[in-house]
Amino acid sequence: MQFLKTLLVLLFAALISAAAFPQDPDAAVEAGFTGLRTKQSADGKQYTFSIYEGGKLESTIVVVDDPAAPDLVMSAFDASGAQVNGASLDAAGATANADSPDAQGPCSKACRIWKFIRKHGRRAIRFIACLGNKIPASCWFAIFGCMVSPNPWMCFEGILCSAGPIRACVRA
Repeated sequence: MQFLKTLLVLLFAALISAAAFPQDPDAAVEAGFTGLRTKQSADGKQYTFSIYEGGKLESTIVVVDDPAAPDLVMSAFDASGAQVNGASLDAAGATANADSPDAQGPCSKACRIWKFIRKHGRRAIRFIACLGNKIPASCWFAIFGCMVSPNPWMCFEGILCSAGPIRACVRA
């Protein structure tokens, strides 16, 4: 339900937006980049989401989407490459205020993406993969906050900042 609500809010804002801000989808990570970079394997079954903070790799989430498997296979890694326990990401932030993108509490950006994918499955990974390299660095903080917020009004800052890519991903 949250995914549908978020998708509808994003679609509404994309439709009322007459012009999107110019987008610069540089593949290289700038020195101060905070956001997400995505890669998809050639066979389309594996998605890699690299999360950056201040130009440095914070964590990586790898999702294997095998249509023959009933569930997604998810793995998380910290900046050093050590595997992070998925149960700790599921449990993180239980007491954090999800309505505030500024108050991450114990739920990091990786935790937010992990929970969003865990909750919405294949639809979420395809949507995030579509947005990945198209969203300007300055917009990602608002998008991260929108991913786990039960309040759709939290999404407008991210929508206004990245209406063009969101519109393209909703149509895809």
